[in-house]
Amino acid sequence: MGQLVAVGPTIIAGYGSWGCSLRAAGKRATEPGLYSTVADQPPRLLTFLPPWAPWPALASTSPALQRPSSPPPPPPVTPSPPPCGDHHLHRPHDRRVVGRPLGHPSKAPGPNAGLDELFKAKGKKYVGTSADQFSLNNANVAKLVASDFGQVTPENSMKWDAIEPRKDGFNFGGADYLVKYAKDNNKIVRGHTLLWYQQLPQWVKDITDKAELTKVLQNHIAKVVGRYKGQIYAWDVVNEIFEESGELRDMVFTRVLGEDFVRIAFEAAKAADPAAKLYINEYHLESASGTKVTGLNNYVKKWIAAGIPIDGVGLQGHLGGANPTAAEMKAGMELLSKSGVTELAITELDILNAPADEFVKVFEACLDIEMCVGITTWGVSDANSWLPNDSPLLFDKQYQQKAAYKAVHDLLSK
Repeated sequence: MGQLVAVGPTIIAGYGSWGCSLRAAGKRATEPGLYSTVADQPPRLLTFLPPWAPWPALASTSPALQRPSSPPPPPPVTPSPPPCGDHHLHRPHDRRVVGRPLGHPSKAPGPNAGLDELFKAKGKKYVGTSADQFSLNNANVAKLVASDFGQVTPENSMKWDAIEPRKDGFNFGGADYLVKYAKDNNKIVRGHTLLWYQQLPQWVKDITDKAELTKVLQNHIAKVVGRYKGQIYAWDVVNEIFEESGELRDMVFTRVLGEDFVRIAFEAAKAADPAAKLYINEYHLESASGTKVTGLNNYVKKWIAAGIPIDGVGLQGHLGGANPTAAEMKAGMELLSKSGVTELAITELDILNAPADEFVKVFEACLDIEMCVGITTWGVSDANSWLPNDSPLLFDKQYQQKAAYKAVHDLLSK
């Protein structure tokens, strides 16, 4: 098991090893690393050494460490290994859950490495997937999540109708399961979603009073985000709030609160968990010239200038058919990278019939855009996709790798 021992005020040495391992009709291992051990303090450099590594190997990594007259005694055995996840030491404000890794792996991935491990080796944060208790209880799904995905997004369990179907009647069962699963299996979580015009209970849609809706929105976000404070990497605070025209969608939040609902939602989320990354999540952004992406880009610039704490934009990535192709994914991200956000992510990737070249283009685009931190596929296999007849994912209905998987794996293995 990995061991930690304090050596100086900012450097900690460790001995040991550890195992690391909607867009259609509905519209809707063992590896050393750098770890932050204190969730509410800036990251400190942590070095993990295999049990056979000599003390000088650590001392040489920093002038703050000099070899003592005799090596320090080995620390006591700890009951569990530190979890895997965050790999961005260069962002000192990017504070995560205790034990989350903050540096790039110093050991090259092995020949049997999955997509998540390969992506992290190239400096990205994760390859993830949507999942919930029902899908994770499927042994085939669980096996693939363990091997290829380092992040999970709740497909439905954190949406408003699931988590607060009645006013102040919160049901955290499904969300609690997912967060516990992630913690137990060393995965990070993207929370999805706090505000969406679909899967919204009728009692919320029926509100017409501005003060009442403000209070309801603030309470919902405070309760949900606050419950998982320090356990969620990023939240899709608002989801699909734009029309194709690039203007805000006609829905209860805009009708009653106007544009101010965005400020209310993001400020409530920031107050509930200051360390979480806060995203706008949207579809049809895979272009640099479309009316939706340019409209969203202009709004985000204005909102950030006004002090609204927006950290990232999520490009859903439902591609093929009547949706965009991957050809302009990179161009869309280049445009959005200039909006004032600090992160971009592809959040719900699926592609009609899963053409290998299209999946490769998406991964290449994220690799080319430094601000792109990760890619999430919307489901693990075609068997549990929301578009089961469109074969849109990397694994088929028998949970076998498709040509697209092999093409992406080859790309990331180079």
